[in-house]
Amino acid sequence: MSFMRARVIFLARVRLAVAFVSAWGFEVLAAMLLGGLFIQKPQYLWALGAHFFSAASFLTVTAKPRSIPGIGYYYPRVAAMLTFFLPGLGIVGVTLTMFGLRYMKSQGLAEEYKEKSFEDEVFNVEVPTDITSFLLDEIDVHPIADILAGEDVPMKRGAVNLLRRIGSAEAVALLRKSLSDSNAEIRFYAHTALTRLEEDYVRQIEDSRFKAERFERPKSYAELAMTYRNYSRSGLPEVTMRQYYLQKSCEAWEKALEKDPGNLEYRLKLAEEYADSGRYDESVKIYRNTVLDPEAEMESRLGICRAYFEQGDYESFFREVDDLRSRPVPEGGDPYRMLVYNFWMDREGQYEQGA
Repeated sequence: MSFMRARVIFLARVRLAVAFVSAWGFEVLAAMLLGGLFIQKPQYLWALGAHFFSAASFLTVTAKPRSIPGIGYYYPRVAAMLTFFLPGLGIVGVTLTMFGLRYMKSQGLAEEYKEKSFEDEVFNVEVPTDITSFLLDEIDVHPIADILAGEDVPMKRGAVNLLRRIGSAEAVALLRKSLSDSNAEIRFYAHTALTRLEEDYVRQIEDSRFKAERFERPKSYAELAMTYRNYSRSGLPEVTMRQYYLQKSCEAWEKALEKDPGNLEYRLKLAEEYADSGRYDESVKIYRNTVLDPEAEMESRLGICRAYFEQGDYESFFREVDDLRSRPVPEGGDPYRMLVYNFWMDREGQYEQGA
């Protein structure tokens, strides 16, 4: 959907550029008629008509105010008004203004407030610390699936709205499935929910990118990396785009580490993101360097096991598990990681509560 949005914006820019070319053509024609360059004497009515068509060229750019408010609606109308009421000067001023917008930044109170709110915002990394709440998040969409499989349209409509608020990958999968529902109203609500979810992520990415580029701070790049990561895991982008945003997340974590090389949390997150994007060797390399830190030992050793397992290097994986079994239980493991640790440490196929 982000691709479709980008295509709509591109087409709006093309239409606006064509309107500018057409407006300039009519305005030049009006000046030539007024100066008598085509004929021996000025033709005021023809010149006025050409000037009118110059302003009207901008009105051919039509879009709903909420879809593309800038280049698709307000800019063309302001350009038409200035061109009509300020012959010659209007179109020159509008053209210079439109070109200048690409290099100008607002310095008003709204922009200052936005920057301050971004600057003071606290970055928090979301990591599940309660296995019960984690499992509940994973299964909370299954009762909704039963509702969507039924025939009660009001209940299904409420279920779609609830899925939009949940926004998890499982919720997105159910919303995509609802796009082929037999009821047209449910299909419409599902499409609207997916569109709004996409717009929410796009807005978050734009805000995080603005903050990172504006302040050049480690936590700003860390927030941008988390935003890319959350979008890639949302179920909204396709496989190729998911890899793209995982790569963008890795780049943002690398930037954060470049600004704050000693940050252990950023380093572990980068290793996890490397593993998610299939860069297992780089992930293991980072975990090898962080495994000596008591606070990161469990996460690092589990990360190494995961990287070897997903890579298909089972020899190295079993060797790493045997080494892990020969060591005391690492400290600092939250309930979620302890569950994974106990799973790998289960020798006889019987679950043991280690720690």
